[in-house]
Amino acid sequence: MNHYWSTNFNSISSLLGGAVVAGMGDNTSIYYNPATISQMESVNQFSFTTSLFTWNTYSFKNMLGEGIDLKSDNFIAQPPFISYSYKPENSNLSLSAVVLTRIKEDFEVVWNNSTYYDVLTNLPGDEKYNTSFRYRNYYVDTWVGAALAHQVTPRLSYGISLFASGASFRYFFEYSTSAYSVNDTLDPYIYPQVQRIAEGNYSESVRFTDYRIILKFGLAYQINTWKFGLNITTPSLHLFSSGEKALRTRLVSNISITNELFVPDFQIFSGQEKGQLSTKFKLPFAISFGLIKDIGNNNSRLYFTTEFYGRIKEYKLVDAQINDDIAPGFIYERLENKDWLSFAMATRSFMNIVIGYSWKLKREMEFYNSIRSDLSSIKNAEFDSYNNYNKLKTSNYNIYHYSAGLKFNIKRNSFIAGGQVSFGYNNSVKQVANFSDPIELNTEDNLVLQGRIADDMTVMYWGFNIYIGATLNFIKNDN
Repeated sequence: MNHYWSTNFNSISSLLGGAVVAGMGDNTSIYYNPATISQMESVNQFSFTTSLFTWNTYSFKNMLGEGIDLKSDNFIAQPPFISYSYKPENSNLSLSAVVLTRIKEDFEVVWNNSTYYDVLTNLPGDEKYNTSFRYRNYYVDTWVGAALAHQVTPRLSYGISLFASGASFRYFFEYSTSAYSVNDTLDPYIYPQVQRIAEGNYSESVRFTDYRIILKFGLAYQINTWKFGLNITTPSLHLFSSGEKALRTRLVSNISITNELFVPDFQIFSGQEKGQLSTKFKLPFAISFGLIKDIGNNNSRLYFTTEFYGRIKEYKLVDAQINDDIAPGFIYERLENKDWLSFAMATRSFMNIVIGYSWKLKREMEFYNSIRSDLSSIKNAEFDSYNNYNKLKTSNYNIYHYSAGLKFNIKRNSFIAGGQVSFGYNNSVKQVANFSDPIELNTEDNLVLQGRIADDMTVMYWGFNIYIGATLNFIKNDN
């Protein structure tokens, strides 16, 4: 959800990495530039996805402390892409409708461990140290849209598309730590903590479905062997949300400072549902520019597209009601931010670039390939007035994609087959937790039963996609 160019529509546009703002988008023109609908070879066509598979693998070095590395992978069958385009006879207008999934992500990682550490400072010897961690981030954004394109002259056209989007978000983050002595011979009068379990637990979760509207305005112009395209995407317009739920809780129990001085036990607990909170997930303003250049005898083409995304100023992804009854009074008064359950969100401004190339191998066969950037929208984002608010724990690495494949033409129908490999990397990332060097009271990070949180986590991502798609023309175009 932090990468806007991870889109896979299982079409020529996917093999070209989305470098189709100036044209050649075919069934995906409605998304990349509605003006280019009029350029399609046949504008009476039906397109669907037969299959699209994505395999993602993630590696997190030192994620939960020095030497505690986590790995995860998932296999996703992408939802179908369905579109239909139509051009009335003797008309310069073209119409298109589509149902597509802009992005689908489902990432989960789980870790549990039980070992022995000398964690509790006022008890001799090692204690039984139990830890667990679970994280899940599920995000699916489905669009339904329609578009109208007008060919003003053989060289110039413009278009507009309107989309309704439903984005479903499921997020869960939790860790649990506990320590207790296994030495049953210690005198409880000398060591009052010996029969007690020290605990430090934290959990947060969010779920909702956000409904919004997005508009796109496009221009396309062709001169000689050059094609140019411009597309403007409006910021998303929030309509309403459904299924809103949010929870955040923290528990600290039996933590000692000295043999006779303890941290007071406490729990902060806040959970709200629809009617008590509001949610929304914004998409930014964007403007893209593309060009296509025919090379040599027109058997090969060079494609280029760049897209600029504007910054989304800090806002409340989850806007919860402030409640002073979520913790003991002495704890509530010490909270830096009394808006405990709300989550803040923001993105930065940035630009992505893609370069593609194609050439004809045979009369009915073409090869396409591309390389593109897919920068993280939240990396180094500025939260300003919401800087002390709680934020989602999500990825902030940049991704780079290489796609390649073939297009086959059989009579009036076209088929594509290909694949994509993706790579993302970031180092010196802040650890999620530190279970490898725990101490009873970590005042530097305001944690218990964990060590100092260092900036030495390394994240590596690999993604592999297989494309198989078809565009079928059922209606003969007599124009």
